[in-house]
Amino acid sequence: MPASKEYKELIELVRELSTLEQVASLLGWDEQTYMPSGASPDRAQQNSAIAGIIHERLTSPRMGKLIKALKKQELSADGKVVLREVEHKWKRASSVPCSLVKEISKTESQGLEAWMRARKDSDFKKLEPVLGKMIDLKMQVAEHVGYEDKPYDALLDDYEPGMKTRDVEALFGRLTTKLAPIAKKILDEPAPKNAIPKGIYPLEDQRKFLCVLATSMGFNMDCGRIDMSAHPFTTGGCRDVRITFRYQEDNPYFSIFPIIHEAGHALYEQGYREKHYGTPLAEAVSMGLHESQSRMWENVVGRSLPFWTHFYPQMQQAFPKFRKVSLGAWYREINRVSRSYIRVEADELTYNLHIAVRFEVEDAIFDGRLKTGEIPSFWNERFEKYLGIEVPDDSQGCLQDVHWPSGGFGYFPSYTMGNLYAAQLWDAAKRQVPGLEDRIAAGDLGAMLGWLRQNVHLHGKRYSTADLMKRVTGDKISEDYFIRYAREKYGKLYDVEIEAAPNIAVPRRVKPGRKA
Repeated sequence: MPASKEYKELIELVRELSTLEQVASLLGWDEQTYMPSGASPDRAQQNSAIAGIIHERLTSPRMGKLIKALKKQELSADGKVVLREVEHKWKRASSVPCSLVKEISKTESQGLEAWMRARKDSDFKKLEPVLGKMIDLKMQVAEHVGYEDKPYDALLDDYEPGMKTRDVEALFGRLTTKLAPIAKKILDEPAPKNAIPKGIYPLEDQRKFLCVLATSMGFNMDCGRIDMSAHPFTTGGCRDVRITFRYQEDNPYFSIFPIIHEAGHALYEQGYREKHYGTPLAEAVSMGLHESQSRMWENVVGRSLPFWTHFYPQMQQAFPKFRKVSLGAWYREINRVSRSYIRVEADELTYNLHIAVRFEVEDAIFDGRLKTGEIPSFWNERFEKYLGIEVPDDSQGCLQDVHWPSGGFGYFPSYTMGNLYAAQLWDAAKRQVPGLEDRIAAGDLGAMLGWLRQNVHLHGKRYSTADLMKRVTGDKISEDYFIRYAREKYGKLYDVEIEAAPNIAVPRRVKPGRKA
């Protein structure tokens, strides 16, 4: 059916907002890559101004009138999705004063600068004032938006639409109960011998190999960039996607897996239908699903033996010192399980424990049980409880992530959700793509990407996360796919028998070839 003039106007406004959001993301990218440190006050003003413009246009009377008019019209399937998502975004934004939005944006820039200083000096007190201010601002957001049970619900909805704090608590409870015995079993085994040859690995050599990995995965460099930052991230979308990495001159491992992770995010952003650019049909349905793409590429595919069967000879050519290290030794090294301090360096089995610490901190903050100045001690106590080691300093503890000074409260649970979604999607992909692992071993990553394009990327926000997962995998979201994946992979890798816990369900399988 022909689109009405009201719908055409709505699409025009929505795409204009998307353009402004892309401008804001470029300002953020520049701030974390090339911007001179002295420009921070000006960038704070710039970010505040653009955030204010976006908020004012999104909540304008005209936007409200268009939404009201279109709710009375018969729309196409695409139109219904666009209206549904725009209305949700409009309602949420309309409940938050523009002055608060601008203040949050300004504080984010101040927080980033303070976080960099605090982490460098391992001194939480240098971040505490601005972080306390950000927490207060986000609490105001929660009160304006409203919530069913806890203030944290309102923040969580930004990343996992519809998910509640109680949902995360229940999920983490089930997951950690089932995962802890597996992790303990492996942690009690002798660690593999260090397979990283000592030496210097120049930045340019690392950069070239990282580009090989990212482009082999399908990352389009004509519509993207790879740069360095203090904390790896992905920003932008569609025809302009930027990813970053950090590196160590004596260890290429440090940069390899972050770049695979960020390229996974980038592939999602580059995988939408061009005709939907600038609309909700070219946006990720949830941050958890976004993380499923990066975690699948980084861990399930990127740490697999088939992947390195193809890429390890190229790595040995890029870094000749590795020619004395066998493929088997490298495979064991990249899947080493150990207690560690840094989340982004954690292995698959202990990673979710790092997230559990962060979730408990956020939950306690917005439940009124934890003051800003108490975060380090609370963190350290929980960390020792879950990981079994004492935190030596703030930089390896509560200062290691940029999320909180950036206002990203509610983001961390998405990482664990991503791990669970990734394992469940991988189970479906292996059943639906004949010889998938053999194709990966032959260097054909297009088979994996093609499946993700067809089943995940092209849908944008057409379906909820739960509906999309059921559509693609034939089953509801379950932590048991990840538990089974971890048990099988690490049992074989460490040559130990890991029994399934009695409360682990056998995931319901669907017929191979099921189409989404």
